[in-house]
Amino acid sequence: MTRLARIAPVGIVVVAALLALSMAVGPSGASSGTFSPTAAGVSTTAASSPAPAYSAPPAPPVATGSAQPAGGAIHIPVGGGPDAVLLDPTNSSAFVASQFGNNITVISLATDRVVTTIPVGSEPAPGALALDPINWTVYDANAGSNNVSVLSISEDVVLSSVTVGASPDAVAYDSGNHLVYVANGGTGTVSILSPLTTAVPRVIDNVPVGPEPDALAVDPTTHAVYVASAGTDNVSEVSGSSNTVLASVRVGTDPGASGAMIFDPYDGDVFVANYGSNNVSVIAAGNHTLVGTVPVGTGPSAIAIDSTGAEVFVVNHYSDNVTVLSGKNFTILGSIEVGSGPSDDGAVAANPTLHTLYVPNEDTDTVSVISTETNTVVATIPVGLSPGAIGADATNGAVYVANQGSSNVSAFSLDQVTFRETGLSVGASWSVRAGPPTQTGSNTITKGKGTISFFEFGGPITYAITAPAGYGVASVTGPFDPTQTSANLTTSSLLLTVKFAPIETLTFTELGLAPGTVWSVGISSAVKHSGAPSQTESGNDGTLTFSAVKGSWKFQVHAPSIYRAKPAHGGVGVPAHAVTKKLKFVLLTGKASFREVGLVKGTRWFVNVTGPEDVNATSTTPTLTIPLENGTYQYTVSNYSMTHPHPASGTFTIVAPAAAVPVTILFTSVASHAGAVRGDGASGSEVGAPVATRALVAVAARELR
Repeated sequence: MTRLARIAPVGIVVVAALLALSMAVGPSGASSGTFSPTAAGVSTTAASSPAPAYSAPPAPPVATGSAQPAGGAIHIPVGGGPDAVLLDPTNSSAFVASQFGNNITVISLATDRVVTTIPVGSEPAPGALALDPINWTVYDANAGSNNVSVLSISEDVVLSSVTVGASPDAVAYDSGNHLVYVANGGTGTVSILSPLTTAVPRVIDNVPVGPEPDALAVDPTTHAVYVASAGTDNVSEVSGSSNTVLASVRVGTDPGASGAMIFDPYDGDVFVANYGSNNVSVIAAGNHTLVGTVPVGTGPSAIAIDSTGAEVFVVNHYSDNVTVLSGKNFTILGSIEVGSGPSDDGAVAANPTLHTLYVPNEDTDTVSVISTETNTVVATIPVGLSPGAIGADATNGAVYVANQGSSNVSAFSLDQVTFRETGLSVGASWSVRAGPPTQTGSNTITKGKGTISFFEFGGPITYAITAPAGYGVASVTGPFDPTQTSANLTTSSLLLTVKFAPIETLTFTELGLAPGTVWSVGISSAVKHSGAPSQTESGNDGTLTFSAVKGSWKFQVHAPSIYRAKPAHGGVGVPAHAVTKKLKFVLLTGKASFREVGLVKGTRWFVNVTGPEDVNATSTTPTLTIPLENGTYQYTVSNYSMTHPHPASGTFTIVAPAAAVPVTILFTSVASHAGAVRGDGASGSEVGAPVATRALVAVAARELR
């Protein structure tokens, strides 16, 4: 594989590309990557079932749910072999240089459509684009024609072409003195261009440095320029005022390959990745000394730093991982596995708002998305063929990656799903598993920080929340009900609030069952949008006990076939102490059997029984049987057809084990004069109907057999 040089833009462009993020190292667990701290500093590594009888309270519940974030990628055609991407969010433009097309494609960030295509010099160098936001110009280094094209952002035209040294491989802009620096790999020099003021930019000086310079880094405060030269394995510091080399520091083999060098504005250090010796050299910029050499993965080809200088990320092309370094003491903090062949062109991008790092994987045609809060891969995005140069728009979360093999740009945005906790004490640990694909993140609540975020590229998301010991999930609230199988997300971020509450004991006691009779109770959270699952317990003694989160719960009693529970269902509150709910079971000793005559087949009719227990029953067949306990009852009969029941009401008594006598109800049309005659053991009403149409109505009880 041929290594191509990649130089990150400097100044304001560098600030956008340098991971302006605030991060904290988190635990491992992503499905596509791991982060494993060790004692030495670093290591690279790859609902309850019902019980037949109660024995112990179940484990705290795991809350589950699902969501449907929006997502989707588009592919924008550009010139052949795109190898540089520069974003200008201020003017809502993306500039894509194509090595084989010898042009720059301008894409609107608002519409993701091509605005225009501008011819430039021959063979634009990989990554060699720089932005001058003061004069609204873009500088493009053309390795084949030995010049720099100066583009007007407002007019989308080339203002001028400035001849520089041979094979310019990198370009950088100093936002402090508004000068442009060009590293000329063929002549071993750095050309310095005057800013665009009243005249066309021109070369004001050529500074000799080491052979094959292919990486630049600028200190915008002191205006010092650092140049990595692969031919002599050193880094030269060029004065921004005298345009002379102040010092040269020997580093590792093949330094700054593909532009893998960066200046840390917070601590004044320069980090340079040495492609040939598989390490990173750290130079103290103030005194031009080498202060650290840190071994990393194989073929380090891209480098980035967070906004505080706390962590440095080194992408290793041949070991397919990202090494995380401490920006303070230069020790290794961990390693993150990514796709195959990452960042061969020195490409890496970040979104400081979402706290994400984007690494294109050339061999797998994907982009690995790293959460810099947990240092894990949270998503893997399919893009075009051989992705290389990449840019991230922090204003709207969009990412643009140039695909050299398919000559297009893949544009996508990730949806952020954030879980925010309430109710836990400081220091309590909780975790969330989300997917698909299943991704695991966890967070220790310290200093009031209580969020866990995931990033998904469209499709449904399912999740499971695990509470710390002694707590459970009382509810999960957001713009949708998480008990649904999916929900549409119309914005790029989703916030779910997870309410934790202490686990308390909820006990149900029974009265009335024969010894050894099995009974069961199911409970579920009564809180709207609750993520707490249902629980069911069975047993054959007098108590069933649950571990329930503080809050409101619904219960449903499952009684044996010859018993009825009182109450059979309802609600129960679980405050901050143990709660006992008493249940009464009654034996169903008899039956009231009703039979209808006169209805059209299939007509629905109703019987309401009140007494020691109330029962509402319905049937579309001629017979309706109701199990009941002993006692005296009243009944009423009705239906929705144009008929009258006779009798329409009455009373009966269940006295086990008396023999049962059925109740016959005669339905007649509204125009008829129908009546009924009371039978043995029943009372009814006489309405004067002809004797020929009268029916015997009787009710009695018989022993339930």
